[in-house]
Amino acid sequence: MRLPQQRFRCTVAILLLATACASRPDHSARHGIEAAYRTMEAGFQQGKPELIAASYTDDAEWYPPDGPVLKGPPAIGRAWKDNGAATGDRLRMDVAEVSQDGGRADEIGRFTISASDGSVVAAGKYLVIWVRQPDGSWKARRGMYNWDIPPRRP
Repeated sequence: MRLPQQRFRCTVAILLLATACASRPDHSARHGIEAAYRTMEAGFQQGKPELIAASYTDDAEWYPPDGPVLKGPPAIGRAWKDNGAATGDRLRMDVAEVSQDGGRADEIGRFTISASDGSVVAAGKYLVIWVRQPDGSWKARRGMYNWDIPPRRP
């Protein structure tokens, strides 16, 4: 009689643990970074650099290959838009690797800016340092990139 009672208790404990784990929000860096990039992509497509800027911390710095360090979300958001605005209206971010250590994550990936017809007008690779925010979201704090295909300047 004791064995069925132990199985029942063990089954209930497993179900409670599974339910608790399933209901917890995903605070993994990869998930948060990919969510931030979907917002950036939408902001780029809509011509709203403030949506791009929202993915950066207040003290963010961006290290472009062809200019001075950009400081702060507004400057970084405008630069993203300016890099493809003349000929491109689609931004695609591809996360290649994320290494998370608590509330910090290092990420590498590639980006592509394309025109409405699908032609690539700019592309490159990047390295970003992300930090988890008090609400569990992730924001970029430092970023550096290189061009594979630099944007055409009008």
